[in-house]
Amino acid sequence: MVVHIPTWEDSSRVFENPFDTLWWFGERYHKKYGQKWPMEGQTPPEGYVYPSMEGIKLACVLAVVLTIARFTFERLIAEPIGRWFGLKHKLGGTPAGPNAKLEALIMKTKKPTSEQIAAAAKDADMEIREVEVWIRRKQRELMPSKLNKFKETLWRLCVYTFAYTYGMSVLWQEDFFWNTQLCWVGFPDLTWAIKKSLYYYYLLEGSFYLSLMVSQFMDTKRKDFWEMFIHHIATLSLIGGSWFGGCYKVGAIVMATHDISDVFLEAAKTSIYIKKNFWSNIFFGLFTITFFASRLVYLPFKVVFCSLVEGSAAVHNWPVHILYNSFLIVLQILHIYWFTFIVKLLIKIAAGSDVEKDDRSEDDTPPSSSAEEKKQN
Repeated sequence: MVVHIPTWEDSSRVFENPFDTLWWFGERYHKKYGQKWPMEGQTPPEGYVYPSMEGIKLACVLAVVLTIARFTFERLIAEPIGRWFGLKHKLGGTPAGPNAKLEALIMKTKKPTSEQIAAAAKDADMEIREVEVWIRRKQRELMPSKLNKFKETLWRLCVYTFAYTYGMSVLWQEDFFWNTQLCWVGFPDLTWAIKKSLYYYYLLEGSFYLSLMVSQFMDTKRKDFWEMFIHHIATLSLIGGSWFGGCYKVGAIVMATHDISDVFLEAAKTSIYIKKNFWSNIFFGLFTITFFASRLVYLPFKVVFCSLVEGSAAVHNWPVHILYNSFLIVLQILHIYWFTFIVKLLIKIAAGSDVEKDDRSEDDTPPSSSAEEKKQN
């Protein structure tokens, strides 16, 4: 095996462009393990494409396009729909009013402790009850409105529905979707080329999750913010790694496995915001069933088994495969973690309550301060 020794021209190419840098390391990596890089003088079969940095660049461009499309959709379509259902931006109630010292406290922590409230009351020369009322009013002002949350959710519902519908229309015709052992036939020489239909599916999913990872910092913050951020990184790593590593067949099945439950989750949340409790319970029930079946049964016992066990004999400890399986396990751990939230909501429903909100939210409506206000008056 001949190992390429990097030259000065190679190193100058590495630092010119981050995309070229990644591609350069990919070439060196494959040559190190005796693999022929698919771009070296080969033409893909008709209807197929080889992995290339052009695809990564296109996914980044599409992520920007999707972000623009999202804000356009929210402004022109989702907001009028939300207002038609009676949702508003303003939460109402008496404004907190300006108070520099108390605002500094809220900037430090949105949920101050009783000790912090007492110290702030002393510093601001106010009664503790007055500070508590001001904090409740300020918390209400800082809360994202249900209209904003509705717009975010409706956008994700539309994209997940389209992605799952397109993905299944493509995978339904593939033999490897029904027999996962076929995912590794001819690896890696016969698995470099990816069908254009699956290539478009990869572009859609990759650009969407990339846009989600960026827009997450602008969306309604939830308790599992960093868990979701890790989920997006793991998902993007799986998408990119499976494409460049010749494992795109397993990658496509993983993407479709995740999309189905997300469709019902976003549908349930959309119904909650417009106060259609009957439909929110129905969609949440479907979400629970599909989440459990797809992510806690089918994914570990079929897809992960396919990648860990069936794939090991074909790839011979191919390092990309090891890294790919590591991210699959990370996703599985996150699924178990999120299922605990589902169980909590199931307990609420069993107790006779409707699904009123996502338990991951940090933006719970603060208790009404009307009683304290009456006491003050």
